[in-house]
Amino acid sequence: MLKRTISFAVALVLSAGLYAQDKSNIGRVSFLQPKAGETDKFLAGVKEHTDKYHKKDGHKIRTYRIASGPKTGWFVRYSQGYTWADLDKYTESDAHVAHAAKTVSPYVGENIGPMYWAYLEDLSYNPDTSGKPSKMVRVNFTHVNPLMDGDYIELRRQLKEAHEKTNSDDSFGVYQLVHGGKMHTYAQGFPMNSWSEVPTSGGAQQGSIVNEVFGERAWGQFMSKGRKIIYKRNDEMWIYMKDYSTR
Repeated sequence: MLKRTISFAVALVLSAGLYAQDKSNIGRVSFLQPKAGETDKFLAGVKEHTDKYHKKDGHKIRTYRIASGPKTGWFVRYSQGYTWADLDKYTESDAHVAHAAKTVSPYVGENIGPMYWAYLEDLSYNPDTSGKPSKMVRVNFTHVNPLMDGDYIELRRQLKEAHEKTNSDDSFGVYQLVHGGKMHTYAQGFPMNSWSEVPTSGGAQQGSIVNEVFGERAWGQFMSKGRKIIYKRNDEMWIYMKDYSTR
């Protein structure tokens, strides 16, 4: 119990830096499921609303279609990056809200969010700095046992170190849910441009990298720790929808 408490304390210290007020690393995410048979009307409303109210800085947004997993057929609306101070100042006009209520809300069957996710730069690797979205993103959600966030963050640090020391061509972003949902939840985003980029070897490639850097038994030890720290993992493929996005 003492070890877990220490790990939790470490996680809090790390979080103070990860969620610094001056970093534009907070993204607002909403999941939307259209009513049965109303997807075309939903998308028409999303496009109209996006074109009218989400082109200005502060309101720019990306839209994705979920193409795998239990939420297949849902859509994701993902804001531009904010600082917490930006969110203190963020407003939507009455006209903005009324327009969404008229053009989008009537066709939404279920809505989850908004959630607020922090991009963890210190745990991410080889990000695309072009500012342009990839055609698709494989999103892997990881749910960590309470009081074990520090242990999980340490595993992520080791994984990043392994990629750095082997000059891996991989690219991934790491995010933590900080408000609006089940806590102790993380996400890893892997940008891709085609389904052919989906790895078919499971964790074999990552295992090879970890063993190369930390020793031949390192991956087995890594996985053993992970099984104690993580209680659930699931992933989805998000397809970028250019015509419904402004960034």
